[in-house]
Amino acid sequence: MGEVFFGSVVYGFWIGFFCFVLTLILSFMGFIISQFSRDEWAKLTSFECGFDALSSSRCPFSLRFFMLALLFLIFDVEVVLILPFVFSMKVVFLKLSFFSKFLGVLFMVVLIIGLIHEYNEGTLDWVEDK
Repeated sequence: MGEVFFGSVVYGFWIGFFCFVLTLILSFMGFIISQFSRDEWAKLTSFECGFDALSSSRCPFSLRFFMLALLFLIFDVEVVLILPFVFSMKVVFLKLSFFSKFLGVLFMVVLIIGLIHEYNEGTLDWVEDK
């Protein structure tokens, strides 16, 4: 019994030692190979979607685009949450109480009123009318 336990401990030690040595070898090889690469300007700077990260940070920002993107996210999440409810309406709608049906309709009404309000405010217009 003791020999089996000791053998498994030694076997585990050798597996751990092998993994440690393999890690050291691969790290050393990566370090050696990286010494041969050239340090270019593009490799030393961060990638910012084609913009120079070291340029002036005061660039124009479209608040209209930000508001439209925010509204899109809000209404997109609402659609994702409502879609399963709509597809299971035949089964679920018969089992729901009147209060649950009322809350579902109220939620949809609030969303539609919010959409109408945003349309009247002009937030949904991509180009400003001048």
